[in-house]
Amino acid sequence: MKNTFYENGGYMSTSSNFNFDNLWSEKSTDAERVITNHAKYDFAIAYPPFEAIPMYGLIDGLKSKVDADLEKVSIEMAYYPHIQGDESLREFTANKIYGDRGIKADKDSIVLCNGSGEANGLIIQALINPGDYVITEQYVYMGTTKQLTHYDANIVGSPMDEQGLIPEKLEDTILNIKNKHGVIPKMLYTIPEHQNPTGSTLPKSRRIEIINICHKYGIPILEDDCYIDNRFEGSPEPAFASLDDSGMVIYVGTFSKLIAPGLRMGYFTASAEVIDRILSVKVGSGPNQFTAYAIDGFLRSNLETHKNTYDKILKDKKEAMEKGLLEAFSDTKAKWSSPKGGCYTWFEMTDGTDISEVRNEVFSRGVGYIAGDMFAPNGDGQNMARLCFAFEPVKKNYEGIIELASIFKDLKVI
Repeated sequence: MKNTFYENGGYMSTSSNFNFDNLWSEKSTDAERVITNHAKYDFAIAYPPFEAIPMYGLIDGLKSKVDADLEKVSIEMAYYPHIQGDESLREFTANKIYGDRGIKADKDSIVLCNGSGEANGLIIQALINPGDYVITEQYVYMGTTKQLTHYDANIVGSPMDEQGLIPEKLEDTILNIKNKHGVIPKMLYTIPEHQNPTGSTLPKSRRIEIINICHKYGIPILEDDCYIDNRFEGSPEPAFASLDDSGMVIYVGTFSKLIAPGLRMGYFTASAEVIDRILSVKVGSGPNQFTAYAIDGFLRSNLETHKNTYDKILKDKKEAMEKGLLEAFSDTKAKWSSPKGGCYTWFEMTDGTDISEVRNEVFSRGVGYIAGDMFAPNGDGQNMARLCFAFEPVKKNYEGIIELASIFKDLKVI
């Protein structure tokens, strides 16, 4: 390597690049800068309906906060945000989850985060050591399993049916881990309402049984309630966090599925000791103050109206997809869920036909879905798929399913 000497005593390399090969941390890996490709009928994504995003409402909400007290807002913007996030939005969030979910909280027990993903990640860091066992649903959101894997947790999916986790099977899962590995699982992670990917909602009776089981074995529950605002039929089940007052439940929510993921604003609430420990692993200040003003200003005046509009759109889209499924798959060995909220329908080939191996070919022909094995900690699910109905227009939800059936027939899947 040749170097050029400068008068200040420094050197500049003039040939090969600096070599980092022996410097990388153990957890860092090479990652592709993937550009997401979208099929003509894209049921693989997890986006909410873009046409329901209240852009002007958010702008008006932001303006209302600025107009109400310009000096206060300007001073707050001059500082880094409080580690728990904007006080006004925390207060609003505490009132919201008490009114919606029966969860007793105040602004000091709410922590705003950069989406529910950060909330889950901080909780995982505060609780999980390498080698710890974590129980999830048999099929569960891949973003959380990726975080758990990053922190070297052992993930075990517990059996579920169309109503979610099966309590007696959960206890079997706990005992199997204890008998095989000599340890009690460190945590139960669950999405009990409009679950991702299956769309299931856990009944109150099962929630009570699960709480009793977790108390029996000393296992905390991480309740990810990210889809609670997206119910378009019936009434929600009570939150785990409203059914237990021991502090065992850590509750996570988000504004992403209510307004827009691009806002990157979620939250969690827990007991004071849990919050303190979780904040000990958080680096930096709270989330974007500007975004918090917009959300707070908008939702204080528009929460129910927005939810009603948003959920009507979701219902219409779900029904369009279901119409296509009924027409195209009724005479096949396929079944699917009929969720009462959320963004997803869970599709299954009951004869075990593998639809994971044809996913890329189906995508290339114009229909996208995520195969079930991507959600399966136990490595199963090849005969299943998550179909997102939330993003595509009503017409495309129907047409895309008809096209999916046509492609499956051509590939001898059905």
